[in-house]
Amino acid sequence: RSSDAEMSDVDADVDAETETEGSDIEDGLLSDSDATVSNVSTVSDAWDGDLDIFLGSDDGSDSNDMHFVETESYSDDEDYDDSGGSSVQVLSEAEQLDVSSVVEVWTAHDEADAANVDLSADDTLDNDVEEDQPQEQVRSSTPPQLDFTAPPAPPALERSVAEEEGMVCTICFEAWTNSGEHRLVSLKCGHLYGQNCIEKWLKGQPAKCPQCNAAAKKADIRHIYAQKLKVLDTTELDRVVTELNVEREKRKRSEVEVVLLNQKYKLLHCDYEKLKAELMDLKEVQKKMRCEAPAWLGEGSSRSQSQRSSPGGFTLDRVLHLGSSTSCRNLATSAILGMLVASQSQSGLFRGYGIRKVSLMDFKSSEFILTHQGEIRDIAFHNSDALVLSASLDKSVKLTSVLTNSIVQTYPQPVEAWSCAWDRENSNRFFAGLRNGTVSVYDLRVTSGPVCSLPGTDRYRPVVAMQHVPKGHPSSEDRSPSGLLVSQFQLCTFFEKRSETEFQSHPLDLEGNCTSVSFEPNTRHVLMTCRPTPETPFVTHKVCNLSFPACPDDSSGSFHVVQSFSGGPTQVQLSRSCLCVDPEDVSNFWVIAGDESYKAVLIWDVASGKRIHQLASDGIVLDLAPLETGGSGWGLAALAKSALSLYTWKAPN
Repeated sequence: RSSDAEMSDVDADVDAETETEGSDIEDGLLSDSDATVSNVSTVSDAWDGDLDIFLGSDDGSDSNDMHFVETESYSDDEDYDDSGGSSVQVLSEAEQLDVSSVVEVWTAHDEADAANVDLSADDTLDNDVEEDQPQEQVRSSTPPQLDFTAPPAPPALERSVAEEEGMVCTICFEAWTNSGEHRLVSLKCGHLYGQNCIEKWLKGQPAKCPQCNAAAKKADIRHIYAQKLKVLDTTELDRVVTELNVEREKRKRSEVEVVLLNQKYKLLHCDYEKLKAELMDLKEVQKKMRCEAPAWLGEGSSRSQSQRSSPGGFTLDRVLHLGSSTSCRNLATSAILGMLVASQSQSGLFRGYGIRKVSLMDFKSSEFILTHQGEIRDIAFHNSDALVLSASLDKSVKLTSVLTNSIVQTYPQPVEAWSCAWDRENSNRFFAGLRNGTVSVYDLRVTSGPVCSLPGTDRYRPVVAMQHVPKGHPSSEDRSPSGLLVSQFQLCTFFEKRSETEFQSHPLDLEGNCTSVSFEPNTRHVLMTCRPTPETPFVTHKVCNLSFPACPDDSSGSFHVVQSFSGGPTQVQLSRSCLCVDPEDVSNFWVIAGDESYKAVLIWDVASGKRIHQLASDGIVLDLAPLETGGSGWGLAALAKSALSLYTWKAPN
């Protein structure tokens, strides 16, 4: 037999016990045979054909039932069938040198396979012994066919418990990821964990490695970029989770936007319904004006003839609705700014009062400025500045800038403020009338409090109206002093100015409850409107002329009624009337007043003493303001509770 017949590869499925048995068998075979070499190294020199090892022979056996025979009688060139495997095979010298480098990995499955191989090998050996006993003579003449079959290939290695533990975090026993919060990290000691798990662990005290108890801290965490370490790829999962969170945020924002849009829709729908109702009411008013004008006005053909003979007339230009849930009260205009302001409450949902700005150029409402918490009783525009003075029941008087839409100064009061007025001669001074009858004088340059107070009266009544009367041209009979005209319902007083802080009071003998005072500077006439009384069952509008003797010894003052006009029989609201110059004759002037009984604006000519115009209105007119519009010339603004009407004057051709 040739000596370079190499032993087949060591069976990877044989366990440590089988390996030991194979070594013992090999040592026994080498020691018992005289024809064989004494060690494994001499087997590689078997070119002389001394010995061959096989299974199934009865010439020699050791304790492990392994048999050996002498092969001297067999020819070296005899072919043997190596299809039958053996658990022991002869190694060449090269393989003997490398056998120590062979690493065998065993699993429970492999051990079971090795046990099956041992059982099959033992059965084969037993059968060979029984069959070889009657054939000993035949073997000497005819060599048996040796069946050397290569051992079966080892099965695929399965993951061991250690490998499984090496792929999961030892804190949460979940698989690592290569991204995200549970990505693979290590401490300086080398142990591997999921990032969020070890960060939470190190927050405890003491901060140590969970496996080796080595001191550790968050700075010792290092990211691991493993090449062959099998980790769970969660990149796509993290991307999907991120997108899910983004979509959830978008959905939340969309839901909030839907709620806001629904609220806006409801508010707009309410406004639409209100405007629709107001439009229907306006159409009804127009029908009444066209069909029932003579009966409604109450003067029949004589009034119609008076209107037809009038040199000019008013037309209703437009009506600006300020909201049905709001309440308006006062008007003030500024010719310099081309602006009109109206005191107004906020909508029913919110509490507070402020001023509404309206442009005289296009007669459109622009902005609302919240100024007070209580109802505003009076407002007044500065003569030459963009400041609005307002008196309120919240016990304060405030200055508001209509340019910056902000409150400039607040003047607290001991009681509710009912009226206010600017000094026509000194633009830095203004007056504030209170509920207890006190009138305080303020200076814009002194913000700490009032400069002085006017002399008190014997009546504890609110100051419902005030008008500053500038100094006129003195004559030989009248000195025309400057001062303040104050109304306290049944008492009217003129406070003559003696110095900057000294005033002298002049009570005026007036019958009735005076609710409104107006002063016309060109003619220096005063209009006083009084409520009906048992003696005078109509609203009266008295045009008066103040008289102060020029004699220095006579400090008394008086007033003379120039003309008196009668309105309707009722006046519940504290509506205000005014004097204005006749647009056709500057030497003449008109009396303009809102009337609750007629629900209209009544206009009288002072020179003729006749009523020349009656302008229909949506509701009870509370305040009036003559003005010069941007493109229509002269006009008149009438303020009702929730609407502002603009009447334009049409001059005769």
